Amino acid sequence: MAVLSNAVAHAPETAAYGLLAFAPLGVAFAPVAMGLALLGSVVANVVASALGAGRLVSGPRAALALLTAALVAALVAALESRHVMSTALVLTLCAIGVVGAGALQVGFGLLRLGNIVKYTPHPVRVGVTSGVGLLLIITALPVMTGHGFGTGWRAAFDAPQPGAIVVGLFAIAVSSLAGRLQQRVPAVLLGLGAAGLLHAVLVAQLPGGGFGALLGVPALPALAFSTTELGAAWHSLRLGTQLAALLGAYALTVAVLCSLDSLLVVSVIDGRLRRSRDPNRELCSQGVANIFAGLASGQPFSPSMLRTLALVVPNPNRRHLVLAYGIAVLALLLGAPGLIALIPGSAIGGVLLLQGVQMVAPAFWRAPLELWRLQHRRRAPGGAAASPSQLRGGDWAIELAVAFSAVFLGLGPAVVIGASCAVLLFVRANMRDVVRHEWTVATRRSLKARPAVVVEVLVRAGPRITLLDLEGPLFFGTADGLRARLDLLEDRADTVILDLHRVTDIDVTAARILFETAEHWERRGRHLVFSEAPAGDPRRLLIEAAGSAPHAPSRRFVDHTDLALEQAEERLLASLEPTNAGGRILTLAETMLGRGLDGGELDWLGEQLRTLHIPRGELLFRLGDPGDGLYLSLAGDIGLRMPGSERRLASFAPGVVIGEMATLTRGTRSAEAYAESDVTALKLSADDFERLMIERPVLAAKLLKSMSLHLADRVRTLTGDLSHWVSRPVTGA
Repeated sequence: MAVLSNAVAHAPETAAYGLLAFAPLGVAFAPVAMGLALLGSVVANVVASALGAGRLVSGPRAALALLTAALVAALVAALESRHVMSTALVLTLCAIGVVGAGALQVGFGLLRLGNIVKYTPHPVRVGVTSGVGLLLIITALPVMTGHGFGTGWRAAFDAPQPGAIVVGLFAIAVSSLAGRLQQRVPAVLLGLGAAGLLHAVLVAQLPGGGFGALLGVPALPALAFSTTELGAAWHSLRLGTQLAALLGAYALTVAVLCSLDSLLVVSVIDGRLRRSRDPNRELCSQGVANIFAGLASGQPFSPSMLRTLALVVPNPNRRHLVLAYGIAVLALLLGAPGLIALIPGSAIGGVLLLQGVQMVAPAFWRAPLELWRLQHRRRAPGGAAASPSQLRGGDWAIELAVAFSAVFLGLGPAVVIGASCAVLLFVRANMRDVVRHEWTVATRRSLKARPAVVVEVLVRAGPRITLLDLEGPLFFGTADGLRARLDLLEDRADTVILDLHRVTDIDVTAARILFETAEHWERRGRHLVFSEAPAGDPRRLLIEAAGSAPHAPSRRFVDHTDLALEQAEERLLASLEPTNAGGRILTLAETMLGRGLDGGELDWLGEQLRTLHIPRGELLFRLGDPGDGLYLSLAGDIGLRMPGSERRLASFAPGVVIGEMATLTRGTRSAEAYAESDVTALKLSADDFERLMIERPVLAAKLLKSMSLHLADRVRTLTGDLSHWVSRPVTGA
C-alpha cells in the first residue's frame, strides 16, 4: 500500500515536471512530455536501486526541470536558426547532455568526492534552494491561474481564470492541512484528489466557468534516438561550438546539482535510519541511473528528500522497496494513464506553487527583520555590541546574490556564483589573525621550577622570549600576516616560539614563508622555534622540505612547547649570567631553603642533610612510594612525570625543593621523579624534619615559609598552564 499510494501521489507531480521541462516544444508535445518524465523516473529508480543501496527515491527536481526547459528553449532557437529544427533532434541533444552529466557524476564518485556536500557553505545552499523555489513559484503561478506550462508569468495577471484559481488554492489548502494532520497517506495525493473532485463538481454545476483544463493522458513516444537523429545531432555539434558549449555547461551544472542532491539526501536518510553507506558508490550509481534515464527520457533525475522520507523511512528494512516503487510507476504509466488525466492543471500548479514556497528558506525572508532587531538592540543604551558575523548580514547578502542570480540569470550562472561565494566565504573564514594568543616570558614560563631570584630575572626580561599560539590553516594570506607580526617582534625578542598544536594545515607557500623567516632570524642571531611538531609530523616535513638543506631546520623544531620554553629560558639566563649559571654546585645558602638563614641555622640544617649523587636517568622515587623526605638539588635538574609518559609534569632547577608535599603530609608520591642530568642533591628525611620542628621551631617556621612561597608560585604556574591546555582541542597533529 505504501508503494502504490506513493506511486499514485508522485505520478502527477512527475508528469508536471515533464511538462515544465519540455514546455518550449509546445502544447502538442505535452502528452509525450509527461510520458517521458514517468518513463525516466522508472528507469532512474530501477537502475539506482540495483546499483546503489536501494533506499533513495529518485524523481525529477524543480531545479533540473527548469534547467532542462532553458536548454530546450536554447536548442529550439539555435536549430531553427540553422533550419534543422526537429523535436527528435532536440530530444537527442538533451539526452546527450544528460548522459554527459551522468558520466561526470560517475567521475565525481570515482574521484571520491562523496563528502563534498559537507563543505558547501550554508548560505550558498540556502541561496540556490531559495532561488529554485522562487523560479518554481514564477513558473507555477500561471499554471494555477488556468494557463499551461511555459506561458510566462505575465499570463497569470493578463487573463487569470477565477475558477482555476479556486481549484489551485483548494489543492494547496488540502495538501497543507493533510501534511499536518496525518502522515500515512501522501499529502499531495489527498490535495490533488480533493482538487480533482472539486473541479469535476464545479464543471458539472457551472459549465463554462473557466476552471482550467485537465492535465491530459501521458503517452509513450516512438523510438526517439534513431540513427538518423544521432547522426544529425553529431553533425550539428560539429557545425557549431555554441551547441557544444551549451550542452557542456548544462551537463556540468546538472552533474553538480544532482551530486549535491544525492549526497545531501544520503546524509539525511542515513542519519534517520542509523545506517552508513559509501557516498562515492551512491554517487556512481546515481550517475549511471542518469545515463540510462537520459537515454530513455532526455531529462535528468536525482534523489528526492520528500519522496524518500515518505516511502523509505517508514519501511527501513525493505531492501527492494524503491525497485517496487519504480515498477508501480511503470504499471501506472502502462495500465492506467487515464488517472493522471483526471487531475486539473491548476491543481498541479497549486501543488508546485506550495513546493516553491516551502523551498524558500524562512531565514531568507526573516533575515531583514532579525538584522533590524539586532541593530536596534545594539544601539539601545547598555545594549551588547554585535559583530557583523553575529548579525549575519554578509551571509544574507550571499543568499540574496545566489537566489536572484537564479531568477534573473538562470540556474547555471547561479551555481557558478554560488561556487564563487563559497570560495569567498572560505577566504573570509580564514582571514582572521592566525595568532590566537601571545605570551612573553613574564606571563608564561616553562614548567621548570627555579629559585625566586632566577624567576625575577626572567620576569624582568619581558618580551625577549615570546610564545605565539597559532590557530587554523596556514596558507599564503595567513602566513604572510604572521611574517609581518614576526617582523615587529624581531627587534625586541631573542626567541619566538610558534606553537603549531592548533594549526590544522600548512600549504606549500606558507611552508616556504616560515622557512625563509626562520633562516632570516638565524642569520641575525635570533631563534624562531616551531613547537608541537614532532619528527614525522606532515606539517614539519613540509616546512623542512621547503629549504634546500632539509637537515638544517630540524634544529628549529621542538616536540613540546614546555621544552621549547625551557631551552629559550636557559639561553636567556646564560646570556644574562645569573648566579646559578655555569653548571657549578650551589652552596646551601644559595638554595631556596638556605636563603635568609644565619650562619648557625645553616650549620645546624646542613648537619641534618644527606648528600646524594644520582646519575642521569635514575629515579629518585616512584609513584606511590612513601613520602620519606624532601630533596634539594645543588647541581643538575630533576623532572616529574607519570610512569610510561615522555611528557614531563614539571622540572626543578638547582636550588629548588622537590618532594615536600608528600613529606609534610606523610602521604605517598603522586608522580615519579628522575634525574634529567647528573644530579647532586641534599635529602632531609621526614623524621629529621619533624625533630627540627620540635627542637628549632623558629628555623622550621622559616623553612615552611620558603616552601609555602615556592608552592604558591608553582600553583600559579600550573594553573595558568592547565587553563591553556584545557582550552586546546585535539587536532590529531
